[in-house]
Amino acid sequence: MESNTINYKEEILKSGIMLAGVSIIITMLTYMINIELMVEWWFGILSLIISVGLLIYLGINYRNSIGGILSYGNALKYSILVMIVSYVIGICFQILLYTVIDPDLPEVMTDLSIEKSVEMMERFGAPQEAIDASIPAIEEAIINSTTVSGILKSSPWGLLFVGLFSLFTAIFIKRNEPVSDRMN
Repeated sequence: MESNTINYKEEILKSGIMLAGVSIIITMLTYMINIELMVEWWFGILSLIISVGLLIYLGINYRNSIGGILSYGNALKYSILVMIVSYVIGICFQILLYTVIDPDLPEVMTDLSIEKSVEMMERFGAPQEAIDASIPAIEEAIINSTTVSGILKSSPWGLLFVGLFSLFTAIFIKRNEPVSDRMN
């Protein structure tokens, strides 16, 4: 395919929407099946692996659609832009989830997070005083991460992770032109 038939902005938007859509579907399925999974450490890692894998897949498809060659810099640019589109959609979804779909969810997640944290601290043999002292910090962190202002305040940190994961995914998306060892 010729690269001039590909609309770059359209590809970025389409890929970003697909990435966000998969993340939203995973979140909503988890919400409907068992909310407790949303506070499991392995669930976050699994969601991240799925997102990174999907981004790499989308990036390779994009690379192939423009002729199969994509520099690391252009792969990084593609990855960052797709993740930013997905991230903005994700922020809007989080605000919608915590304020409209289920305004009681932050409280449920706070209780579940405290329960999981206390279980983990007890397994590691933490003294009861340390466990009791950590509960207010856990409550505050969950409440701050589920309010509109808290979600917006944490956005710059999310953009940092967008950049870091883009650096990683661009490695798999890029493909340099083949180099011939023959002399002409």
